[in-house]
Amino acid sequence: MILCRFVGRLALVALLIALVPTLAFAQGGPPAPEPVDQPNEVAALRDKYEDLSREEVEAMGFVVPPPMACVSVPGIGGMGYHTEHQEKYATQFDAGEMDPNDPPILLLDKDHKVRGVEWEAKDVGQGELDLYGQAVELQPGHPGVEEPHYMMHVYFRPDNQVLMLSSAKVPPFDPTVECPAGMPETGAGGLADRGRSVPSAPLGALAAGALILAGTAWMGGRRAA
Repeated sequence: MILCRFVGRLALVALLIALVPTLAFAQGGPPAPEPVDQPNEVAALRDKYEDLSREEVEAMGFVVPPPMACVSVPGIGGMGYHTEHQEKYATQFDAGEMDPNDPPILLLDKDHKVRGVEWEAKDVGQGELDLYGQAVELQPGHPGVEEPHYMMHVYFRPDNQVLMLSSAKVPPFDPTVECPAGMPETGAGGLADRGRSVPSAPLGALAAGALILAGTAWMGGRRAA
């Protein structure tokens, strides 16, 4: 059931984003974010998670979704595989908190290497959050977590730098994160053919409809678990 909800949520999120070209930085949106020197707390997380294998990640209680659940959008970047620790996620989300030392989601790339971490927190009236000295804004809901909530994505970069994304104005994608080659280019696939355009509206609508019908039956919402 958990894996089915992953597939439904991530495929829907990725496809819907891919069908909104105004999100692309190239379309006149906000400038692409730049990496910054990693805070000491993030360096500790990086030491803990970055070199783990997929098997070690799973042994720690994180659920690795199936191949089709890798998220990336041509021309923008990717988030990769969301590997979620259900207990940690539920505890932090429901309390409206983000534990800086214990991320509930690890982000894996096409080779199942840990490329980053993520937090999500429910809006319980706590106001704008702060993580590692960076403001975490309230952001729109998405399939699986429909209500507005707080999100922070931190991607590991070379030379002890990180990409920290927590603004509602900037898509939470790292341009360097890719999904496996040969996957459908609908946002749930890879970046192998970045030269091709996003699907046209009619085709995109048909694809979205098919995924919504399948995804609705699968996930029932992340909160129902």
